[in-house]
Amino acid sequence: MRLDPKFTTASQRDWKQVLCNGGIGSVISLVYQYYFDGRRPEDLSIAERRLMTVLIWAYIGFYACCTADTWASEIGTLSSDWPVLITTWKTVPPGTNGGISKLGLMSSFAGGATVGLAADIALWAQYFYAFRSGALPRIPYVTVGSLLGTLGSVIDSLLGATVQASFLVDKRAVSDLTAAELQKRKDIKIISGSNILSNNMVNVVSSACTTAAAVGLIALLM
Repeated sequence: MRLDPKFTTASQRDWKQVLCNGGIGSVISLVYQYYFDGRRPEDLSIAERRLMTVLIWAYIGFYACCTADTWASEIGTLSSDWPVLITTWKTVPPGTNGGISKLGLMSSFAGGATVGLAADIALWAQYFYAFRSGALPRIPYVTVGSLLGTLGSVIDSLLGATVQASFLVDKRAVSDLTAAELQKRKDIKIISGSNILSNNMVNVVSSACTTAAAVGLIALLM
């Protein structure tokens, strides 16, 4: 097997990407385990049940955003139509940060729905009697995941189109170029955005915003 000569380390996962795409979710998981591991919802106070529900929504919101963004990026590039920049609706090359397409948005929705469906199955398997008795609210998390995933993907696109720069290099859209790389090549053209945040930081901000939105929404509903 021969690797594509255009393949770069940007296509691989390093520890920074893992931390940025899993740090918040891991903290939520640890907090949940600390307070509720081995405890039955029926034995919890009303305040504790509300906290449990908030943490569940936060966890789903975080991973729905991460999954939706990944699916949109990977599957959206297969679209036969070029994406449009979310801020201007002008056509941009595939791979441009902030570029959206119908296939990408549908992939975001499906990615978030998959996370929500997994949550539905896992929670009903673990807390079946709590849901049946009304100790925990019956919430269709597949719907919650799909909506939060799409929201997270849109936030990521807005950030990518504004505070993350996309450059045109050899007729390809690339990002996260260093100052030395920008000075080395004079044929690099900027497509959109400003070189303020890296891709990892955009992922952190978008997932954090989606997590906060999930917490805020369930707080309003409770």
